[in-house]
Parts: sequence; structure tokens; C-alpha cells
Amino acid sequence: MRYYGYRRTRAGTVTGAETARDAEVLAEASGFGWPVGTTEEWAPSGVLDRSIAAAEALDPDAVLAAYVAGLGSSPRGRQTIISYGWARFLRTASVEDGELPDCGLEAVRGTRHEVDVTEALLRLALGWSWNEQPWLYLPDLEAAVAEGLPAPTGDDRARLAELIALIAARPPGTTASGLEKAMARAKIVAGTDKYQRYGILIGLAEFGVLPSPAPGPSWDRFVPMSEVRAASTGGNPRSDITMPLAGWRGGVDERRAQRLLDL
Repeated sequence: MRYYGYRRTRAGTVTGAETARDAEVLAEASGFGWPVGTTEEWAPSGVLDRSIAAAEALDPDAVLAAYVAGLGSSPRGRQTIISYGWARFLRTASVEDGELPDCGLEAVRGTRHEVDVTEALLRLALGWSWNEQPWLYLPDLEAAVAEGLPAPTGDDRARLAELIALIAARPPGTTASGLEKAMARAKIVAGTDKYQRYGILIGLAEFGVLPSPAPGPSWDRFVPMSEVRAASTGGNPRSDITMPLAGWRGGVDERRAQRLLDL
């Protein structure tokens, strides 16, 4: 972890730290068999095609079950609910300008995306998840296909039930920031920092457990990035909380919550 700038705290959480790139640290990191510090360059069209193929090879219920496992026994499971939601409708998404749907894969460095796959997978293993930079969803999706996804334990299911109950008890008008603070106080998912908790809540929002008026959950339909940007500039007071979570103001979609609770 030190090579990529992470360290464990005395409390058992993981936090950012100064990177250590000396020979000893590199040798330690390389000993796990993964390429360390190696950047791959991916064409946006290639990311699109590979993401579609990976998503079509996954079972939606397994993706949801992995999210539940991500609340405790396997933090790695938190991201795939987001990655899969983004990818599941790409094959039928309309293309209006250029060669790609409006899915966030426009080139950021000329014509290609630069990805350190090992760092991307390390962040997943450490429990971070987010719904930005969708080219980083590809390592998650392909690893899920190649290695399988974790299954939840009884303790994981109990944490989910406690989290759903906490959310349902929030008064109308509660913001995502207020919900994250309540989640931190309740210590439902131990060892998480603020952004890990936001990632957990983003997963619920993308699935639709946390209702948001716009642009809505990615599990329902292809959501163009233009809609996300429009919703974000139309009243989102916090730039560090992304849509659709930023649009939540209380409430739980009970049908979707029950689907998760039944896994």
C-alpha cells in the first residue's frame, strides 16, 4: 500500500499517506504478483466494448449480493453495483455525436485513458467506491468476471438492515451530508472514512434505494452525462457529492431495499 500512498491507521482504517517509491517498497509490492506502477493506455471505444462484454457476463443478483458483502466481509464488493449500473445499458445507448454514447468516456488525454490497473483494484480492495471516471469501472467489471464476486454473510445482511433502518428514520429534507454523518455516528460499517461512506451511499442511490428526482438511478436506464451535469448544476450545493446521491432528500424505496435484504 505504501507504494501507492496508503497506510493503515492505529484504528484499523486506511488513509492517504506520502508515497514511498524506494527499491525496498517496490520489491515488497511486486511480491504479490501484480504489475506495480504500470500504466496502460486504453482507447475510449475499447473501454466501451470491453465494459459491455463484462457487464453482460455478470448476474445482476450476484452484483447486488456483492454490494451487501461490501458492507463488512468484503469491501471490494462496494464498487460493482456502480460499475455495472453504468455499463448495463451501454449496448443500446444512442449515439448522437461522435462514435460513443454520452457515457463519460470522452478522451481526457488526447485520445486515450491512462489506467494503473493494480492501483484501481487496490482501491477497490480497500473499500473506496465512486461514480466518476467510468474508465476506472473496467478493471472492476473484468475482475468481477474473471474472479467472481463475494457473497454476503449473515453479519453483512444485518449491517444492511441496520443501514436501511437508519436511512428510513431520517426526517424529510435530510441531505446526503447529514446522512453520512448519521451513518458515521452509528458506526454501522466500521473502519470507514467519510468518502468510503459516501461511496456506500452512492451505491444505494445508483440502484435506486435512495430516491432522487433527477437524473435517477443508473440501474433503470442509460443516463447520459448531459443529464447528470444538468442535475448537478441545477441546485446541487455540494460539488464533492455526486448525483444521484446529491439529489436525495430523505426516504427509502422499500421495494428496492427489500430486494437487497432478500439476498
